Parts: sequence; structure tokens; C-alpha cells
Amino acid sequence: QWIVQTGAGIYCSPAVEQDKVFVGDDMGRLTAYTLKNGKKLWSFESGKRIVGTPAVSEGVVVFGSADRRIYGLSAKDGSLLWTAQAAEPVLGAVTIADGTAYIGASDATFRAIELHTGKVIWAYTGVKGYIETKPLVTEDKVIFGAWDNTLYALNKADGRELWKWTGGLTRMHFSPAAVWPVAADGKVFITDPQRAMTAIDIRTGHTVWRTFQSMVRETIGLSEDGERIYSKTMNDSIVCYAAKGDTPRELWAANVGFGYEHAPSMQVEKEGVMFGSTKEGLIFALEARTGRVLWKHKIGNSLISTVVPLNGREVLFTATSGEVGLLRIRK
Repeated sequence: QWIVQTGAGIYCSPAVEQDKVFVGDDMGRLTAYTLKNGKKLWSFESGKRIVGTPAVSEGVVVFGSADRRIYGLSAKDGSLLWTAQAAEPVLGAVTIADGTAYIGASDATFRAIELHTGKVIWAYTGVKGYIETKPLVTEDKVIFGAWDNTLYALNKADGRELWKWTGGLTRMHFSPAAVWPVAADGKVFITDPQRAMTAIDIRTGHTVWRTFQSMVRETIGLSEDGERIYSKTMNDSIVCYAAKGDTPRELWAANVGFGYEHAPSMQVEKEGVMFGSTKEGLIFALEARTGRVLWKHKIGNSLISTVVPLNGREVLFTATSGEVGLLRIRK
């Protein structure tokens, strides 16, 4: 539909609200484009690179920067509404829920920030490693992993630590830190670089099941009805597991033919279509219930971050080589 060559590396996914798309880049710019045709509307310059995926809600765009600040901008014109200071670079992705922005930084701190004022509601300071993930916000919990072998569950209201999961992980590079956790059927689902998929009891933090069966790595996705969990294997395939039950149950595996793969790009379902992407510039779509490959489309040769489907036929994407675009599937 359209593609923009930004001229800067892009390591985060786009965020979208109404008719605008927001993208952070490696030069520290947060740029707004029109959803319809990719026309640039405005650009805001932070002090250093933006790595974490921004979020937008109620006309406010929130993102972290390696300049040690968290920013709130007006989605309308890019004007600065507020900043929150961190002691180290902020590489985490943002989740906004009910007027609160949740984001982790590299200063051992995870923050909940009031969306419209930038006031820090609470700050949890017990993290041992840096945070890059997009936090999962549930009814009463915020759940995220860090590069310290640990998955954290905090009370959403006050930031109290509820539980920590390490699952016996002993090496930092096995941390569940790049995956964006999902929750269904009373469980949190993650994958980690040890090539396991794990289901964790959301109330207690105890492992319900953990499987190495599919050789998945750092991606997870949840079906719209909350009944299926998706992940990407390190060679060619997408796998689908049942969310229900206390043992791992594979529902289908689909050979997409993308070769060796380790990009932390999550699977996203929209209108019965599961979208995914790879480190080699491929975007693909599968029938969510069966795993039937619907189409594959190569954008380039660089990593495509987690894509943002607008519906079953339109999907926004960013590539590390600097492209932002909208792909529309002809019927």
C-alpha cells in the first residue's frame, strides 16, 4: 500500500491510533505518519536511540529513550507533554492500560506512569537485569521478564512484588527477556532462549508445564479467543499449542519454509488470521485454526519486528533497515 524509507535503523514495532502511525528510530526520533498513505506528519527528537516499541492511547504517545528519559507526547502534533527521568537508558517497550503507562528501564526499575501528567504512580526497584520487553498487563498484575533469568509479577495498583519465576534458568542469556508474555486460562505463557515454551500459574508463579518439544525461542502469540498459543521454531515452522490444560498439547505445526530463524518477532492474530515475520524480511499469514499458509511476502532482507495487523487483510510493519509500511492483501 505504501512504504517509507526513513534512512535510520528501526528496532521497534509501530504503534497506531485512529489515522496515525508512530515509529521510533535509532537516531532518537519519534515520527508520526498518516495511516492512509504514509505521509510524514511530525517528528520529535529525543537525545538518543529509541529501541522499545512505543504505545499510544487517548491522544498521548509514550516511549523510552536511551537518553534515560521516558516521554509523553501529543499524538496530534508531537508537542512534549511530560518526561520522566530514569538513571540508565530506557530500552523497554510500553504498555498502556486504563490511563497508566507501564515501562521497564535499565536502572533496575519498572515504572507505572500516569498517562496524561507523567507522574510516577509507583516504581519497583527489585530488577537485577535490564528490561526490553513489552509488559503484559492483566486484571490485577503486570508481568515482564528481564535479562536476569527472571519473570516478574507485580501488583498493578501499587507495584508490590507478587511472585518471581526463574524456572531453573541459570545463565543470563537464557532469560525470558525478549518475549512479550501472554496470558490465558489462568496461565502466563513465555518462551526463552533455552528453546522451551513454559506455562506458569498466574496466581502463584509456579510452573504448570515446560516443553522443549518444538525448539521455539523468543516468540509467543495468543489467539483472539484465548484458546491457542503460537510460537516460532528455529527452523521453518510455526507451532500452535492449546492454552487450556495442565500439560503441553500441540494442535498444529505449519512449515512456512523461512529457514533458520531467531528473530524475537511475536505472532499476532486478527480476524482469524495469524501474522508473523522473520529476520530475513519475510511477512507471512496463516489460517489461525488450522495453520494453513495463506500467503508469504518478502519486504527486504532485514529483520521485521512484531507486525501490527489492522484487520485480517492489512498489516503495518517496520524493518531494521529503516522501512515503515502498510501491506494490504488483495482478495
